[in-house]
Amino acid sequence: VDGSTSQMADTPVNQQRFPQPSSQKPGCGFPLLKFLPLFSLSSGAISAVVISDYKSHDLRLLHQAWDLFDPGDVLLGDRAFGDYVTLAALPPRGVDVIARLPGARKVHFGKAVKRLGRDDALFEWKKGAQPSDLLSPEEWEALPGQITVRILRFTAVIRGRRQRVVLVTTLLDPLLYPA
Repeated sequence: VDGSTSQMADTPVNQQRFPQPSSQKPGCGFPLLKFLPLFSLSSGAISAVVISDYKSHDLRLLHQAWDLFDPGDVLLGDRAFGDYVTLAALPPRGVDVIARLPGARKVHFGKAVKRLGRDDALFEWKKGAQPSDLLSPEEWEALPGQITVRILRFTAVIRGRRQRVVLVTTLLDPLLYPA
């Protein structure tokens, strides 16, 4: 899953439904469509698409797509999807998550609940005190007070440069899912 945007034809209907960014002068830009396709990694096909205006965050679109996942699916996403709500809400639906760890969240392997290997460990994350505006109050209350996540760290060559990658996942078993 990954969100993106696309310019649309400059028609009154599109301007109404998908307004252009405020940084563009009125009448001098194109409406922006925000979309979130769900890809099948086994076939490369797009299995579903959620659309909105450009102001919608990827997580808001993903929330609209929760019912499109089947038990046994694995959501693979970027840093936008390594959040508590996604990691807590999808596994009870039978959907696991693998995402980059958001840059603002720092990880200290010395504070792990259980070390699974070098740069591979289980951590406890607690639900924040502030409810997520993605969820209804009932959905927020239904989330567990804490979850166990697995964090893996490795170095990869990305665009010709060595880069440190940190993943967070709900795939906790190191025997079934080796680092």
